[in-house]
Amino acid sequence: MKLFDAIVNPYNGCFIGPEQLPDTVAEFAGRLAASVEAWHHHYSLVWLELPASRAELISVSVELGFAFHHCTAEKLMLSKKLQADSYLPSAATHSIGVGAVVLSASGKVLLVQEKPLEGRSPGYFKLPGGMVDAREHLVDAAIREVLEETGVAAHFDSFLGLRHHHQGQFGASNLYMVCRLTADETEPKPDPREILQARWFDSAEYLADSNASFYNKLLVQTALTGQRISSQKVPGYMKSPDDYEIFMGLV
Repeated sequence: MKLFDAIVNPYNGCFIGPEQLPDTVAEFAGRLAASVEAWHHHYSLVWLELPASRAELISVSVELGFAFHHCTAEKLMLSKKLQADSYLPSAATHSIGVGAVVLSASGKVLLVQEKPLEGRSPGYFKLPGGMVDAREHLVDAAIREVLEETGVAAHFDSFLGLRHHHQGQFGASNLYMVCRLTADETEPKPDPREILQARWFDSAEYLADSNASFYNKLLVQTALTGQRISSQKVPGYMKSPDDYEIFMGLV
């Protein structure tokens, strides 16, 4: 039986991609079983990528000891350890959100009140923000979310802090990155799909408001007077400055 080509990665795992998949389930099953048997003492594990259009190969793969690892709309990645002590990295374990303390030149802060679920009362005003899209820089995500939710165009100043918890969507942990943005005090135009109100607040009045979230008030206070972490570009780091983000305190 012909084996699959072992495309070996730097961690001594081998990869079988869609371009190697035969037309029939029977041939796939035979080649996969023979490959696993031949590779057992040479490699640590096997990665198998199946396109969504080849779902008929899933049950055969599982019967041969492969397990689901991660998926997208277009593909499913399965894996199989060939050695008991092989290290198998986890798939994505976190969702990432961004929030923004948006300040005007006069010291006002831009806040939003989200539309409540049916039958519930609106919550108090909060920082604008949302989830980071795939392959989107954090700074770009924060600016985009503010513009989408409030209609206010802002620019990035610095990062203020990070919150990490383990009660995110779909059982994943969540990272919430908060930055300081600056904007002209233009009239907000709230997104009618999700935002009930968007308003500029006097910062001092907001910080004294007992209805405001203590965490949000800490972030606003940090934006006004605290330590900030700036965006830095490191010469020679990666191929292009557009490929990464680095945030550090200035020395």
